[in-house]
Amino acid sequence: MNRNADAAPLLERINGLPLLRPWGVPRSLRQVCCVICHEHLGFLPRFCAAYPDLDIRMLMVPDLPEGAPRSFSLPGPDHAREIPVRGVERLGTTPQWAKIFLVPDVVMLAAVCRLMAVYGGGMLYLDGFREPPFGRRPPLPDFFARHASRLQAVFDLLADEASRTTYAARIKALMTGDAGYLPLAPHGEYEHPRIRPRPGDIMIDGGVSDMVGAQIAFAGQVGPTGRIHGFEPIPWMADAARKTLAPWPCYRLHTAGLAERRGQAAFASLRDSSHICAADGDGTVRCELVSIDDVVREEGLERVDCIKLDVEGAELGALRGAEATIRRFRPRLVICLYHRPEDLMTLPLHVKSLVPEYRLEVAHASCDFTDTILYAEVPEA
Repeated sequence: MNRNADAAPLLERINGLPLLRPWGVPRSLRQVCCVICHEHLGFLPRFCAAYPDLDIRMLMVPDLPEGAPRSFSLPGPDHAREIPVRGVERLGTTPQWAKIFLVPDVVMLAAVCRLMAVYGGGMLYLDGFREPPFGRRPPLPDFFARHASRLQAVFDLLADEASRTTYAARIKALMTGDAGYLPLAPHGEYEHPRIRPRPGDIMIDGGVSDMVGAQIAFAGQVGPTGRIHGFEPIPWMADAARKTLAPWPCYRLHTAGLAERRGQAAFASLRDSSHICAADGDGTVRCELVSIDDVVREEGLERVDCIKLDVEGAELGALRGAEATIRRFRPRLVICLYHRPEDLMTLPLHVKSLVPEYRLEVAHASCDFTDTILYAEVPEA
């Protein structure tokens, strides 16, 4: 009885959340603005034939080429109609029209949604003459019921309204199997305006792969006076990443995974990521493991300013292997919450147990189930 009463605020928030990116266009819509990539403009006549009552007032093209025509001619029953074509920078100036993204690409859609977040968010209908290619997964309808008290505990710890909304939306997305409930933050993954690497920082970067765009950005942020210790367990990925990162001497890459303690484990190696397996087998690689506390001691690090963990579901083990470092230095934390449903509870509660003064925020950065991030910092006195 008491537990249900305690869970009510979060449950009410979950129940009240709207679907922000529904697939399909309601027949009730009339005047609309269509967002469409330049290569897909040829789909417009077919779309208009499918929705003859729609009055398209403007086309916004995210990748509008320089010098491209600023109008698009649509055939009509009596005569062709010219529709203005603009870039998506106009999103904030047309609140009077519902927005439809036609034939959405997941990366371009995320960029558009981040821009919409700058202007206060809102619903974006998706239509593409195909089954939804992203944003769907098997639902977990009883997820909240099974974990209500711990989910409520995390919800109550979050520092701002945007984080609480995103956290509730993550739960609803898991329960329904639809990522369209998740609002995108104005910033990208790892790009929180405050909780990120800074010039001169000593940083621990857990989870690299061979795709090192984020690592190059981190190196630029800490600059020549900073140092980054990165960790990638798969040898061939580490070798490829090390070669690409060679122009940034502040970045040192270790061929090891982060864990609670030093050892070895079998990893399943995918194209751009890897994760620990229960046992060796076909397609697995035997890799070294090390703890952050070991690295800090062996490297003689005088401080750690920022820790980022994107280690494919091994975040809790990596945090347990960093307890002394986190308690001593209280670094800014950037931790992925999306690899396992239970991480929504275990990771924030563990972080708060180590340093109660941590201020916790949650943000989401994609139109799929990836890129929900826990950000933590101790506010400056």
